[in-house]
Amino acid sequence: MPSHECPGLPAEWLNAWLAAVGVTVLVPDMRLSWTDSASPHAVLHAPDGSDPIDLLVDAWPTKERIDDMPIADSWRDIQPYDPKMSIDDFRNRARYLRSHGHSDHWSLSSIYTDLFVNAQTKDHAVGGSKFAPGVPGKNNLTGKGRTIYSRLAKVHSQVSESRIQVIATLAGHSRRVEDNGLGFDFRRITALADDSKKRVDAVIEVLAFFGLALFPIRGIGVIKTATNTKRSSNRNNFLQQRNWIQYQRNGSLRFVWPAWRVPLTRAAIDALLDAWSPTRRGAWSGLEVHNAWQSLEFNASGDDRTRGIGSESL
Repeated sequence: MPSHECPGLPAEWLNAWLAAVGVTVLVPDMRLSWTDSASPHAVLHAPDGSDPIDLLVDAWPTKERIDDMPIADSWRDIQPYDPKMSIDDFRNRARYLRSHGHSDHWSLSSIYTDLFVNAQTKDHAVGGSKFAPGVPGKNNLTGKGRTIYSRLAKVHSQVSESRIQVIATLAGHSRRVEDNGLGFDFRRITALADDSKKRVDAVIEVLAFFGLALFPIRGIGVIKTATNTKRSSNRNNFLQQRNWIQYQRNGSLRFVWPAWRVPLTRAAIDALLDAWSPTRRGAWSGLEVHNAWQSLEFNASGDDRTRGIGSESL
């Protein structure tokens, strides 16, 4: 089984971890493992007779595929939305996907859910994933804040030479582009005294989006009541997404993710994430998990709306 080590995809970097998982979404025959080192990085495994780089480059999403994402601001004959999706917008797209099918149907259920309840107004609404943070900027449609789709389309357009850029990214010496990417890469954030533009690795951002296929989001669809009104009104109480764990002390959410030794396909990674628990460490070795991390979020103050998700080892 030909393999390719990817020092440019370290497991402790959330976006790189999602990107490595995204490779297995784009290439169903690809398997993923992580080096057993102090700072694990991804290893891609291709079927006999194939090259991992060739498979990934051949599967690189075209502009037509990105344009036809079910979360596109304007999609097929469905009413466009911008920048916030309404319940009708969501349900119209969901009905279309149920009737017609779509290879990227997961993009809707990994970003949005119609089972969210606004704690203040008690109204049902569409809730969004923490992987789709609000980003200041202009949208091509109405000039309002960008949707995650418009951010994806923009950063995808920055990959003009897919083979060259993929090879550089996996090797860890890619050239970053001036872009906000998906909007949650901690490494794009500069120091407070540094007014330079934010930069991301465009290949990693695109692959990370496809990695979200394994992380559906849903709302509980009802109002939770609690003696502590502040905690009961926390929107985290109403949205649930795979691998986001709520801390009981303050109700904050942390995303957790593991590294494993054995080569796994997308379906096997899916099963591993079901079986693995960050708190049952005695069971990690039985799943070949040798390291794990949890998210740390950067929240700027004042008028700066910058967001980012970093990590700390478990």
